[in-house]
Amino acid sequence: MSKTAFLFAGQGAYRPGMFAQESGDPDIDRVLDAVDATGVEFGRPATREHLLDPAAPTATELSATDPFTLQLLVFAAAVGEYHRAARVDHPDVLVGHSLGELAALTVAGAFELADATRLVCHRSVALDACVTEPGGMLAIDLPADRAAHLVGAIGDRRVAVVLHNSPARTVVAGPDPALTAARQVADALGVRSAQLPAPYAYHSPGMALAAVEFAESAAPIRQKPLRSQVYSPLLGKYLDDTDDLVALLVAHLTTPIDFVTAIRTLHAHGLRTVVECGRSGLGALVLASVPDVNVRGAVEISAPAAPTSPEVTAEPAPAASDLADVTERLRVLYATALQYPLEAVEPDADLEAELGIDSLKRSEMLGRVGTEFDIPPSTNDSRFLAHTTLAELAAMVVDSLDVEATTR
Repeated sequence: MSKTAFLFAGQGAYRPGMFAQESGDPDIDRVLDAVDATGVEFGRPATREHLLDPAAPTATELSATDPFTLQLLVFAAAVGEYHRAARVDHPDVLVGHSLGELAALTVAGAFELADATRLVCHRSVALDACVTEPGGMLAIDLPADRAAHLVGAIGDRRVAVVLHNSPARTVVAGPDPALTAARQVADALGVRSAQLPAPYAYHSPGMALAAVEFAESAAPIRQKPLRSQVYSPLLGKYLDDTDDLVALLVAHLTTPIDFVTAIRTLHAHGLRTVVECGRSGLGALVLASVPDVNVRGAVEISAPAAPTSPEVTAEPAPAASDLADVTERLRVLYATALQYPLEAVEPDADLEAELGIDSLKRSEMLGRVGTEFDIPPSTNDSRFLAHTTLAELAAMVVDSLDVEATTR
């Protein structure tokens, strides 16, 4: 039997203004209202405008300046995208990646929306209070076993392999100095790596004190019976009402996750379609593990269909010459092609120094850019090859699209 999974993103779920066209939608408004109301309980300002205004701070900016708000937005984004997707499709199973597991459990009925948002807040308070050494996460283009050898070569027990995201993509986490050493070793081996804009070293031993604090503050929150089937990548099994789901969420702070095995297990059980709730590049990781799965985004499946009546002629789609739109499409294109989390592919990131994209890979990607934006090959000249960031490339794409539009 062919099965459909809704996959809830963790840190990459949020994008500024992602619900700008859906202000007034009752389901999404309910999510934004709950997040704002719970934030007030914890002395935080409203966050809804971040999801309604495309000019709001990015995930990278919030990771550095306001990780509390970022975590609320990640949760709200994943749940909101579920409501987008659920308008036109029905999942057989819900799956969450990292913090996305709380979103999956929430829409499955295990937690009231307000209580789930309180869990996000308690988690952030615990991290802020107990994590005193700056740290983060580093994606490395190595299988998990080879990444473990790289970590062993560093000789620092505070850094650990934490996410086995695809057969050739692993994430390690730890204090900043240890991650710098890991990147240096990767560079010496000619292995591509990318720093993720994560405010903490999630899933690593360094989060142990925060996990204790989180467990204590979250203890009063009670789970409810599940209404939908949920598969937990952390536990490697389908959840039921005998599982302590608060304890599961606490365990996320210190426990590594084998996402590859989770996806392959679900595939063996009939998984053939994955709908991403939070477009974070997880789809590319799924395809790297099980290539015959159909991956779609919540926005794609919820978009209204074009008219098919012979009496109605659809207007041609306008050229995508808006800089913000082009930049976002480039980020998704590069993240998908490179199997990077979307949050790692920031517009101003240096493609070679930060994302490991050398000149040959850059040239290869320009062919995909030309196809994405219908840019004639003649425009892929030396100007395009010289770009060092996606922001520069986006500006050149906009210029080319505008020139094409004026010559038609």
